[in-house]
Amino acid sequence: MSKIAIVAAMEREIAPLVREWRRGPLPSGERRFTCFERDSVVAVVSGIGCKNAERAARAIVDDHRPALLISVGLAGALIRSLKVASVFTPNVVVDAADGAEYRCAADSNHVSGGVLVSATGIAGAAAKRELVNRFHGLVVDMEAAGVARVAQQEQIAFRCVKAISDEADFVMPPMGKFLNAAGEFQSGRFALWAAPRPWQWARIAALARNSKRAIMALSDRLQKDFAGTLPPKEIVTLDRAEFLEVKR
Repeated sequence: MSKIAIVAAMEREIAPLVREWRRGPLPSGERRFTCFERDSVVAVVSGIGCKNAERAARAIVDDHRPALLISVGLAGALIRSLKVASVFTPNVVVDAADGAEYRCAADSNHVSGGVLVSATGIAGAAAKRELVNRFHGLVVDMEAAGVARVAQQEQIAFRCVKAISDEADFVMPPMGKFLNAAGEFQSGRFALWAAPRPWQWARIAALARNSKRAIMALSDRLQKDFAGTLPPKEIVTLDRAEFLEVKR
């Protein structure tokens, strides 16, 4: 059976999915990624950011030679019609750094559509509006373009499945300050930063709740996807009224 490889930035994004999978290391030069495997599916945790995702995708391709690469994880909505725990499957991924576009493989089981933009940093509300203006994007992440680049170079089919953890108007805490070079979120440093800032606590708690909901929706989607029991999905589009609202 052809192997499917999924790439996620953080282990918690796929924790419910891989709870009973075999766990092991995936070496890549001086870097060692965490890898999970079950039947014909293998998953790797890359760290946050396109460069880390690209390196992890390269490692998993070299080691497993999958027929399909899937970028999975949490993402931010760029339009108001996408709510927390919505699952989005784009047909185009754009790298905001250089404008490169990558087409997702057609999926006969369900319909997908729209543009996902991979940004170089965690996008706040103002940055999200700019991504809509520049790319007509519907969703933003930080990894999909890196995985797509490897798939294109290796002539492997590519797909993307993302769950919304922050809506278009959500004001993000400064999470980007707490990422290390490996793309790992330094929760201890973040907690020390947040402790003396009680005005941030409600927002942080909301993000944690929303992320948990999104992770469960993503896991459910992937489990059904791999089992072949997924019903058709509607195409998400950026309608004219919403686009004009963003441009104002």
